This record gives sequence, structure tokens and C-alpha cells, in this order.
Amino acid sequence: MQRVDEARPETPEIAQVNARELIEHSLEMAKLAAELERQTEAYAKRPKRKFISASTREYAYAAYMRSWVAKIERIGNLNYPDEARRRQLHNSLVLTVAVNRDGTVERIDLIQSSGSEVLDQAEMRIVELGAPFSPLPASDEGVDVLHITRTWQF
Repeated sequence: MQRVDEARPETPEIAQVNARELIEHSLEMAKLAAELERQTEAYAKRPKRKFISASTREYAYAAYMRSWVAKIERIGNLNYPDEARRRQLHNSLVLTVAVNRDGTVERIDLIQSSGSEVLDQAEMRIVELGAPFSPLPASDEGVDVLHITRTWQF
């Protein structure tokens, strides 16, 4: 004959949750949901960026870059640094310039230095002197910021 204790399977004890803990848990879940919603909205609102270089073949952006480069070169020829001319400094450097939709410069990043602070600073100054540039071309992509990477020869 079995004892009564052996006949019943053991059931785990269920923790009792009081109302305060339940409310705190619900508030924490609501905060997390609100934070997730905020992050999702911020992600959707971030600017659409496009990166181009000398090898870009898309007509609108290739044409934009050609006119952009021509403007920078004109300004560069007029504003070549006297110190670089005196010291006969010559080299190349690589810059990425982020141009906003309205043609203003968002930022200038020196990707590869010329090895001369004078030349590096001169090229960044030349880009700043050229701003604002023409507004970005209209496209189906809805680009907000165009990043142009270019090698410049001094």
C-alpha cells in the first residue's frame, strides 16, 4: 500500500507576486517599450548618406562631383599657400568631404595626409572657402548627405 505523500507528484511552489512588484514590473516594461520606440524613430530619421569617389559612374553624382572638383581647383589655384610655394612643397592627400543637401559642408575628414601640415590644412581651408556648394542633385534615393572622397595633388 502507498502512502498518501508518495501518490501525489510534487508541484513546485509558485512565487507569490504582490501588487507593488507587479506595478514596478509593468512600469519597467513600459519604460523599455518607450525607449525602443524612441530609438526606432531616431533610426528612421537619420540622414541618408551616399559615398562617391572618382570612380562614380552615376550620371547625376558624377556630374555633381565634376563641377564640385572644378570649383575647388579654381579656389585652390587662387589660394595656394605662400608657405608651400616658398618651401616648394608638393604631395598628394586624400579628403572625404560630407556635403549636406543644401550644399553646406557637414564635415571634412583627412583620410591620408600629405605628410605636410601646411598642405593638409591648406586643402581643408580651400574646401571651406568653396562652401556653400550647389545643392545636391535630386534623386530617387533622397540623399541627405553626399560624401565625396578625392585625392588632391599639390
